[in-house]
Amino acid sequence: MTDQPTAPNNPSADGPDHDQDMLQWTKLGSPGGGVQIVSSGGTCLNGGNPNVLGLDNKGSLWSCWRNGSAWQWTSLGQPAGVPMTNCMGTVDIDGATVVQTLDGQGNLWSCWLSNDVKQWAIVGPPPTTARLLRSAGTVASNGGAAVYILDEKSILWQCTYANGWQWANLGQPAGGDRGLEPVGAVAMPAGNTVFVLDVQGILWACSLQQGQPVWSTLSQPSGLQVGESAGAILVNGRANVFALDPKGNLWSCVQNAAAWQWTNLGQPAGTMLTLSLGPLDFLGDLYVFLQDSKGTLWFCKPSTSWRWASVGQPGSGGLSVSMGTLNAGSDDAYVFGLDYTGTLWSCG
Repeated sequence: MTDQPTAPNNPSADGPDHDQDMLQWTKLGSPGGGVQIVSSGGTCLNGGNPNVLGLDNKGSLWSCWRNGSAWQWTSLGQPAGVPMTNCMGTVDIDGATVVQTLDGQGNLWSCWLSNDVKQWAIVGPPPTTARLLRSAGTVASNGGAAVYILDEKSILWQCTYANGWQWANLGQPAGGDRGLEPVGAVAMPAGNTVFVLDVQGILWACSLQQGQPVWSTLSQPSGLQVGESAGAILVNGRANVFALDPKGNLWSCVQNAAAWQWTNLGQPAGTMLTLSLGPLDFLGDLYVFLQDSKGTLWFCKPSTSWRWASVGQPGSGGLSVSMGTLNAGSDDAYVFGLDYTGTLWSCG
């Protein structure tokens, strides 16, 4: 473990970045008819078209997707008479996009999308009396898929798909913790790893070794308390975990062989980072997007020594809900978010 308390070149946006000229804000609007999108359902490519998914205030699922050069809204609805309360993310299975959602009873549902065809199917609850609450990430690899969910007792559950869905109880860190917050999940070469944050500001990893869940800390620097997650992503076979400390500094934690290397990436000069929009792996480069307290979106990346660059803000003056990032291939990538009026924006 290497503790690098400062990154000398990154606190200010000193000099233009080529990506700043390429990133543009686009107003994608809302479904209309009084429908208000309130939370993210993830992002995906469906039929080769970029999609951002959202749940509305009545429990119905929506897709905003690019049709040629224009974006349009499509209702994916809800199972008959069963409103959804939370989205768990998306996975790709056998060429179809599967959106995972929860109903008010804690049952997991799947909405299968294949081009213009959609089909709802119930997965059901895990074998527990505790209610499922929050997504801890989704992973799709080697033809299989998994969704990770924290229940109301902060027990981590895995639901994997291989010709059907199967539940597994992954437990929680030693000593128990009822305040776990999700960070993300990645498909490591040795198997899937899920990252969570406890109430003491300690990051944990849970991985399966010989079929058994193994919990471990990421050996964060002494005195560092993580305030909130900024996402996790796999790049070149290595896990990259990002987090904000209570002062708004961004930290990077990268797996280096059997150890974890921490780096303080700081924050743009004269501002404080408050909202994570997520990491993005695009054209061989890693980007991390965050919004400051004034509503300005920033990114930094290792190829510029983690120097910060601003891409401004949408015309409405900042975002309130992260809706995800998407690598759509070729020269196409997006960052999505809702503003304070419920309007969807993309930056890409």
